Amino acid sequence: MGRRGRGVFHCGYHSEKSYGAASYLIVQPEGNILVDRDDVADHKKWSERLSCDRILHAKEVEFSTADVEVKLEGSGPWSLGDDIELIHTPGHTAGSVCLLYKSGKVLFTGDHLGMDESGSLSIMETYNWYSVPMQLNSVRMLLELDFEWILPGHGRKVGFADMEDKNSALEAFLAASRT
Repeated sequence: MGRRGRGVFHCGYHSEKSYGAASYLIVQPEGNILVDRDDVADHKKWSERLSCDRILHAKEVEFSTADVEVKLEGSGPWSLGDDIELIHTPGHTAGSVCLLYKSGKVLFTGDHLGMDESGSLSIMETYNWYSVPMQLNSVRMLLELDFEWILPGHGRKVGFADMEDKNSALEAFLAASRT
């Protein structure tokens, strides 16, 4: 990913248990972060193997995730140090959360926003489990954030030249979504 996105690595394995979701590793001096965007895969095994805490919004907790170490409450944002911010982006689900890696200018979006097969931004409306209007409002919130890469849970990464380019793409997507 060049200078932008430095320290971010695609893990490369897409388990059927997570519907083929992508995982990424953020390498930083304060401690590495494994970004796994689907909570149905082997999160517990990874947590035990790497001796790390799992973080999940409380509205996403179900039987298979009841023992996660950190449950986010409310609407955030939450910080994991100076360089990592968790942003509540409800819509796809009630507890959808994006992770912003500030110095890398990367937004990990999970199922919130990505690129469809035609190369256009998409909220994957077919797989929306909560509220499409709320999800579009959450996309609108992303206009305020400084990032140049979207790394989704499914599909290809999306790169922008700068914040202005990112905002133009998001505004065009939102305008087309109103029709």
